[in-house]
Amino acid sequence: MNRHKPALEFVKAIYKVLSLDTNVGDEAYKLRRDLLKLINVGEFSDDSEWRDPCVSVVLPEVICKVCNECRNLDLCKDPNIDTSGELPHWRCGTCKTPYQTSEIELTLVDIVNRKMMAYVLQDLQCAKCHQVKEDNIKLRCNCAGEYLTTVDNHQTKERLRTFKEIAQHFGMPLLYQNVDWILRISFDCAC
Repeated sequence: MNRHKPALEFVKAIYKVLSLDTNVGDEAYKLRRDLLKLINVGEFSDDSEWRDPCVSVVLPEVICKVCNECRNLDLCKDPNIDTSGELPHWRCGTCKTPYQTSEIELTLVDIVNRKMMAYVLQDLQCAKCHQVKEDNIKLRCNCAGEYLTTVDNHQTKERLRTFKEIAQHFGMPLLYQNVDWILRISFDCAC
């Protein structure tokens, strides 16, 4: 998301809301085109495309222990989050039975550990020729290109922060400690 252009974000949000009504679809498209022209953004540029500003973490194939419904659970945007208790928790969409937060926490700890293992064991790739680094001795590729990681540091750190916020919000101490430790040790940040 381009946070440096609030006018662009406003235009995209207005168009997204107006385009929900099919009766005004053509008018909404014309309004979007005119507004984008006013702020000097191309109608077909990547910047003008709508991107959901909300983070999404989907846990695949969560099974309800009561009705055996199997569904993908979006931990951040699920419509069946019950916030009436001390800590919020997820409910089954069919029978409204609460899911076990401790089981979801253990699954998330496993996901974080697997993602970090993939991050640590990733290949280095040449920025110029995109060849994977073959040995541990060379500092530069044969084409004189610099070796870069294939998994983005910033994206990994942001994903870990999301997991930390989920752990804090839903009361998952094991996940919180795990992610906090990884962030402090691997990324030198107290986030």
